[in-house]
Amino acid sequence: MEYSPEKRNIMLANGPSTRRSNISRTPAVLLLFALVFFAACHRPNAQRRYPMTGEIIAIDRSAHQLIVRNDDIPNFMKAMTMPFTVKDPAALDHSQIGQRIKATLIVTDTESWLEDIHVTAQAPAEAQPRSELQIPAEGSPVPDFAFTNQDGKRVHLAQYKGKVLLLTFIYTRCPMPDFCPRMMNNFRDIEKSLKQDPAAYGRTHLLSVTFDPDFDTPTVLRHYALSTTSLPAADLFSHWEFLAPRPQDLDAIGHFFALSVWKEDAGKDKGQITHSLSTAIIDSNGKLYRWYHGNDWKPEELLREIRTATGVN
Repeated sequence: MEYSPEKRNIMLANGPSTRRSNISRTPAVLLLFALVFFAACHRPNAQRRYPMTGEIIAIDRSAHQLIVRNDDIPNFMKAMTMPFTVKDPAALDHSQIGQRIKATLIVTDTESWLEDIHVTAQAPAEAQPRSELQIPAEGSPVPDFAFTNQDGKRVHLAQYKGKVLLLTFIYTRCPMPDFCPRMMNNFRDIEKSLKQDPAAYGRTHLLSVTFDPDFDTPTVLRHYALSTTSLPAADLFSHWEFLAPRPQDLDAIGHFFALSVWKEDAGKDKGQITHSLSTAIIDSNGKLYRWYHGNDWKPEELLREIRTATGVN
């Protein structure tokens, strides 16, 4: 097809520049789309929902938790026994030991809980409630429990007399963000705050005790501590140690610190340990100063108590 010189000049002037403009805008449009898509898929604290089934083996009403021997939760975790938070009081009130349930597990970056709990099989007649927790009395002497720390060194509580201890319980394979990871985050915040206060820092010591000593060897604890705190070993372990008790001492430790502890004695989960959460402040004389059940406490709350216990205000 023939075009006049004037027509060709118009096409050369307008056509290519238009195409260049469209092409130049395409990467920007794609980048904008990608950013919008990424933001939609990675919203802070976005809820992830997992269907779950299992058997209620205990109920901790004070902590608003069901302890459930759950089946595999696809794309999240293998079958195990775990405490699960229940926000609906009615659902907790109607729960019974031994019931089979189905529910939805909601998990965010900072917490988890069960919703839409339905009973699929009633508890057998012989199911019995577990014993009640024996709350530790503040002011009572803390037994001289012994542990192995992240460096393989044997330590015991009495050797820390003269310092105020902050002690909590974790295990490195814990998948629930509002359980062991929250305890780790809280202790990390406390550690950083104390380090900015030389007087309080020098009079305190932090201890994180695992309830999975068969898996959480000193090497595992050391790696876990460094990877989750992002603090250098030289600064970290001189003030915050990670300890494993002997398996035969778990019952005594759990009893004193009012931990709900369950051990699987049969089946594929034999030997597995499940625990609630317990945090304690031990004064410089080795006596229990304050005790906290569950995960509702805040770092600033414990910092106030620690400074009072050390005499640093």
